Amino acid sequence: MQVLLIIAIAVHVLSSVFWAGSTFVLARNGEGASALFRPQIGAAVVSILSGSLLWHLLHQGSFQHTEQILATGTAAAMLALLVQVAVVRPELRSGEASPRVAAGCRMAAALLFVTVICMAVARYI
Repeated sequence: MQVLLIIAIAVHVLSSVFWAGSTFVLARNGEGASALFRPQIGAAVVSILSGSLLWHLLHQGSFQHTEQILATGTAAAMLALLVQVAVVRPELRSGEASPRVAAGCRMAAALLFVTVICMAVARYI
C-alpha cells in the first residue's frame, strides 16, 4: 500500500505541476497553446485520476474541513479542465491566434491557482 501511495503522489504532483505551470505560462498571451493543448489535457486527466486514487486511499469515508477544502480544489481543477476544453480548444481549431485563447488560459490559470492554494493549505486547516 505504501508503494502505491508514493507512486500515486508522485504521478499526481508531476502531472499537476505540468498542467498548472504550462497554463500559467500560456495565460500571459496564449502563444504556443496549440502545441501544448494535448499534453495539458493528458496531464489534467492523469492529475484528476491520480487525485481520485489519493482521495480513495487517504480520505475515504470522511468529509471534515480538510476534505471540504480538497473538494473545493478538485471542483476548481475540474472547472479549469472544462474551460480549457470548452473555450480554448474551439479557438485553437479555428487555426488563428485569438485573444480568446489567452482569456481561456487566464480563466483556467485562476481556477488552477485556487486548486493549488486549496491543496497546499488543506492539511493545516
